Amino acid sequence: MGVGRFDRRLPLPSQGRVPIKGPFNPQDPTVDAAKVLFLIVQGEDADAIVVNGEGKWDRAGGNEWSGTVPRRGPRAGGNGTGTLQRGFARGIALSVLIKPSEEVDGKFDPPMIESLTWCATFKFV
Repeated sequence: MGVGRFDRRLPLPSQGRVPIKGPFNPQDPTVDAAKVLFLIVQGEDADAIVVNGEGKWDRAGGNEWSGTVPRRGPRAGGNGTGTLQRGFARGIALSVLIKPSEEVDGKFDPPMIESLTWCATFKFV
């Protein structure tokens, strides 16, 4: 499995915020948590709807990240807003995680921040 993904099929509830999730595996057993910032884009060109979301992953919760987005968002061309619909959408994500400090050649190596990105087409059902 890759580092991060969107589930290929996600339910679109009839009201409220829309849950978004997918598998996540940072492939480093010392990493325990990550923040995930993501966009959902649905539609074409200037009429595409863009919604912003924020999610999280923690090792104790398993190998899946999750977050939510609003149902409505601005149109890419700046002409009003739109509502997410059943059908295909594109997800674009950036995860940020902190790798713990470690000893390297007898010296302290401080913690590091690492970012990982992914994007994929999925379907709201």
